Amino acid sequence: MNTESGTNGVLAAIEELRIDSKIGKSKHFAASDRKMLWHRIFGIPVIVANLFVGIVLVNLQSTSGAKDSPISPATSVASAPTPPTGAPNSHLLENEYLYLLSILLAFGAASLSGVQTFFNFHKASEGHRSIGNRYVHVSRQCKALQQRHRDIPFPADALWKEYEKIYSEYNQINTEAEAFPTSKADLKTAKGAAEISPYKNPHS
Repeated sequence: MNTESGTNGVLAAIEELRIDSKIGKSKHFAASDRKMLWHRIFGIPVIVANLFVGIVLVNLQSTSGAKDSPISPATSVASAPTPPTGAPNSHLLENEYLYLLSILLAFGAASLSGVQTFFNFHKASEGHRSIGNRYVHVSRQCKALQQRHRDIPFPADALWKEYEKIYSEYNQINTEAEAFPTSKADLKTAKGAAEISPYKNPHS
């Protein structure tokens, strides 16, 4: 009983560190999901647009090839009807529309690709996920220390040494996480996130 009462301070610090690590983990996982969503929003239209532009170019190439194919004078005079004067060539107009559309789509795809390259959503998502996994490790260390102290009570000075080791790792993660900032929405999501395996502090 005396050992438990003499370690209240360090046990409270360990629990606070566990909760902070849990929030940090959930916050960066939420940011990772958000970045991956933007990666797909910008990436899928680029793929579709480039595919359509390729189809249009193949179609225009085949059309121009058929138009430039040699035709004998006798066949052309016998089979080709003479279009009325001033009648628009519908096939030519259709090709022009497809050509303009392909230009617009190519410009749009290049713009979206430029935004995607500038923000590098995929790399940012991976960075947030990596930081989140490191917070998970810290949180699990805190849980393990709490459970070990429950089975084998540690003196206060030994608990403080273990806490300082874990906190040093936590502080290092915080420093490296500055390269991957999160938003207020990520923090709000993290605070409301439920644990996959609910955990109750054995010393509360």
